[in-house]
Amino acid sequence: MTLNTEHIEYEKYCRQLIGLTIISVEYSEVIYSEPDAKRWYKTQFKDLDTVDISITFKTSDNQTIEIYWDGRFYQFGIGIKLNEKSDFSGFQRWDVSKDDLWKKYIGKKIDDIQLKWETIRVTEQKSSKTESIIYPQGIKISFSNNKNIFVSAAGFLNEDDTEVCMQLDNLTVTDNEELARQVKMM
Repeated sequence: MTLNTEHIEYEKYCRQLIGLTIISVEYSEVIYSEPDAKRWYKTQFKDLDTVDISITFKTSDNQTIEIYWDGRFYQFGIGIKLNEKSDFSGFQRWDVSKDDLWKKYIGKKIDDIQLKWETIRVTEQKSSKTESIIYPQGIKISFSNNKNIFVSAAGFLNEDDTEVCMQLDNLTVTDNEELARQVKMM
């Protein structure tokens, strides 16, 4: 796979997160019913959440990082914003900083960012022309405590599914690499 200039610039942009220390984590979810007190992001897997909009980090130097599903390269890729206004509003937000998945990352510095690029072949119906599109399907964030978070633009179609479907307007997140491979989010 050969990345073009736009891909390389995006990787450089994402690397700006290296060195930032996370002080809180928040999920943004669609409000499925009014009022909605249920946390829909929980899954049947203890170490894996599914988030229907975005994950936001606040940092020790007052910066904001948003990870979300994005259409920059392809309609179901991973997007990252640093200190930019979110495209989403009217959603419920959950502070998940004290959840088991996240509490070990609070106060930890981001040591590395690796985008997981995928290639998809898309055929235009009218002309039958096929195009290869390279887009960021997932991200691995490494922290100063030698632990990693994995985020993928993927989700479960049904609550009892044991594997995710890629290319959904949803995020799956875990710090368990074996589980990430098991459910096929990476």
